[in-house]
Amino acid sequence: MSQLIVVSAILLFITVALVFQLLPIVAVPISKELALATFYNSTYGVFGWCYITANDTVCTPKRIGYVDLSVDLSGQRRVLPAFMDYSVTRLLVVHPLSFAITSLLWIMVLLILITSLGDSPRYLFVVALFSLPTFLFSLLCFLVDILIFISHLAWPGWLMLGATLCVATCCSLLWNLRRSVSIKKYEALHSEERVEVPTYSMVHYTSNG
Repeated sequence: MSQLIVVSAILLFITVALVFQLLPIVAVPISKELALATFYNSTYGVFGWCYITANDTVCTPKRIGYVDLSVDLSGQRRVLPAFMDYSVTRLLVVHPLSFAITSLLWIMVLLILITSLGDSPRYLFVVALFSLPTFLFSLLCFLVDILIFISHLAWPGWLMLGATLCVATCCSLLWNLRRSVSIKKYEALHSEERVEVPTYSMVHYTSNG
């Protein structure tokens, strides 16, 4: 498989991962059409939650970490789906962090595709190494969502599992790409250093004799 095809596949996987990571971020209260989780008459997102009434949808201000309200905006008692402390919701900050890190990885892979950096084993090593924390942050997002929302996680939340698998695939492909480029560099270097053995014709020896 050519290097161009491998790098294009890596870029495609990272692009899909970015889309999957973006949808939970733009969930409620940014977009009332998407939600990380639903619980009774409430929808939850990375930056807040909304309460659905018969006539309207009331949302909290956009911020990291839910507002600790014993009574919600509608006057009813408020509990999280996992019945955990509100301070735990600050862990949702990993969503924008993961999106930012994955965006950086996307740019780094794009440079491999459009510049000569794709022939540098050192640069490929840096990119492959950077893909590891990218994978860990994506996995952490999914685990935090499971921790806070448990079985009430909606489909945008489950997309983080898909994003994690995409990034994991990119990690594997990047390390394989770095290995193949290093081998090619090594073989090219040794082929240039190979010393040719001089040959002599039998006529030369006969004349000397």
